[in-house]
Amino acid sequence: MGIVILRSFFVLFAMISGFFLSPDAGGLWGTLYGLGAGLAVIVIEMALENVPARRILVGMMGLITGLVSARLIFDFIFLIPAAESTKLFVRVLLYYLLAYLGVMIALRYSGKWSTIITGHLSEENKKPPLILDSNVIIDGRLVDLIHTNFLDYRLIVPRFVMRELQTIADASNDLKRQRGRRGIESLNRLKKDALADVQIDDIDFPEIESVDAKLIHLAKQSGARILTNDYNLNKIAEVQNIKVLNLNNLATVLKPRYLQGEHLLVKIVKEGREENQGVGYLDDGTMVVVEGGRRRIGESVEVVIANTIQTSTGRMLFAEPLEK
Repeated sequence: MGIVILRSFFVLFAMISGFFLSPDAGGLWGTLYGLGAGLAVIVIEMALENVPARRILVGMMGLITGLVSARLIFDFIFLIPAAESTKLFVRVLLYYLLAYLGVMIALRYSGKWSTIITGHLSEENKKPPLILDSNVIIDGRLVDLIHTNFLDYRLIVPRFVMRELQTIADASNDLKRQRGRRGIESLNRLKKDALADVQIDDIDFPEIESVDAKLIHLAKQSGARILTNDYNLNKIAEVQNIKVLNLNNLATVLKPRYLQGEHLLVKIVKEGREENQGVGYLDDGTMVVVEGGRRRIGESVEVVIANTIQTSTGRMLFAEPLEK
């Protein structure tokens, strides 16, 4: 409510200023100009509401640098006398061009100025950035993976991903709510873990609705990789030439390889698709289809591997019991 009142007073002040500064006697046009200018400023202020303060500050520094550079270049060029019309044209061109370049260059390299100035990477920037999506945070295996020292990255959690976790945790559906709360708990564990280099990034892209699209845009902008276990995000990112680390793919690759003729002990827990088949699972989640195992559901059976098949969801083993 306080912000609305402040904005209202600002517009009123702009209208009064326009009235008194108007060159015509009535001041009507000045009042309208003041109203338009006040509303335009408020629209710009609202558009900047979701932009991180750091980026606004960097952009302002770039703007000031560009304007100062334009003034210096203008004074240098016109040490030689020239017509006033030529000076006006060059002045406007330089101010617009260098102001724009100053802002854009400052924003584009906002995270790299320490490297450019000192010539070496800071401790924070020595690790390559890795952007986390909500699915991989909810998964919960990330903390354990970090403790293996195989994941030497600076983990970036965008603010919009945290908002997505909160939205899932507040869902009316029980399953979604549990997933969201587990994701928030996993994120808190990550932030408290001494081995995890986690950075919360306030950057957002209000003009982009989808969280996946925001992740891809952020990865393009920053040159970072994405860590996920979302199949669809993985494929969309690969199409756009963004490097993705898929936790499920890693888990599949790290599963032990079983050879034909190898013996295993597996508990048969349910019926298979075909007649007389039973299905069991190894400790790593690999499905084992046992021929003739239906009648032994609930028992732990020693089997011999007859065949292995690699599917999109993982590896599947076909086996036969040693004791017929």
